[in-house]
Amino acid sequence: MKRIQDLDFSRTKLIINPSRYPQYVKLLKKTVGKANFAAIVESESREHFIQSVREFREGPLHYLLVWGGDGTAHDTINTLLENEKGRQLMGREKAVGFLRGGSGNGIQDSYEVPFSLKRQLRAYSESTRNGFMEAVDLFEIRYSGRTEYGQLAGLGFDVKVLELRNERKKLRGKHAGYPKPGLLNYARSTLKAFFRHFHIPEAYSIDLYDGRYSYRGYRVNAEFPFEQLRRDTTVPMLEIGTRPYYGHLFKVCPDVVCNNGKVDLYLFNFFERFFVLKNAYLLWRGEHGKINKKLIRKGKPVIERYQVREVRISRDSPFYFHIDGELRQIDLPNEEGVYEIRVNVIPRVINFIVPGTFYRKFHPDFSE
Repeated sequence: MKRIQDLDFSRTKLIINPSRYPQYVKLLKKTVGKANFAAIVESESREHFIQSVREFREGPLHYLLVWGGDGTAHDTINTLLENEKGRQLMGREKAVGFLRGGSGNGIQDSYEVPFSLKRQLRAYSESTRNGFMEAVDLFEIRYSGRTEYGQLAGLGFDVKVLELRNERKKLRGKHAGYPKPGLLNYARSTLKAFFRHFHIPEAYSIDLYDGRYSYRGYRVNAEFPFEQLRRDTTVPMLEIGTRPYYGHLFKVCPDVVCNNGKVDLYLFNFFERFFVLKNAYLLWRGEHGKINKKLIRKGKPVIERYQVREVRISRDSPFYFHIDGELRQIDLPNEEGVYEIRVNVIPRVINFIVPGTFYRKFHPDFSE
């Protein structure tokens, strides 16, 4: 096993975003300082962080590693792809990877990034040495005159959890006024939302284009293609993803394929609190087939899965949604007076540096 000081990061820039967990930065810098990075930047603000990502995009280095959570990853991706040059470079010559530095780490879970820092560094060193890159899909989401890129978006129950999480602020220190980070705050918010705010939201109209309904059952699977489909629903929770994990290994979109040119849309038709509580473990593990088996026996609506190239979600009043765990609001109507989000997939638009354990699964002919 290679020592950290023997790892080769001569073509790699590391950017550290310490805003959420400044207490870990000292240990992090001590460890990564032993590796041979071409450049290490500790960002001083969100603006400084974004500028550092832009400098990588425009500079000569091939690889970027970022230490941070899902929000940091979201800012990174959107900065890298904010112009046509960036999209060309990130789809061909350059690649980005993410170290575990947040409370959720859903993007890291989705690409099998190890848990310990030293194992992460060894994995990424092997990947940059051997070219373990995957060109993955993102979706483009348009709302209220804005456009963003992401890998996971949703509305309903999980948005309420995020609203409650953001209500708990740090009261003192450099980051006073920001939401408290960590699993404990998220767990408290989840329990509060579950027991106090579990309800059926307002109806949404969901228009799906160029896709298929994909049923994953306990014993059988089935797919039904369509060019266009409308669903008018009061679903309590909806998720759109090109990656499987939300965070903390919550496999919210379990059957996602990261590079098939489709986004997966899941409708979680849970209207009974007791049923959700009873099946929380299966839900967390993404075992939708087992859950659907129980729902069908009871004559209840199942978890619906759709694979589509484009989806439009609308209603007559403003609403919130999340993208990669960050809250957003649709507060401006379109020309028809309807509040909507439009999501379409952009196939294989960005190269991710992935660990060898992930890469070898999809490239079985690899040999060093």
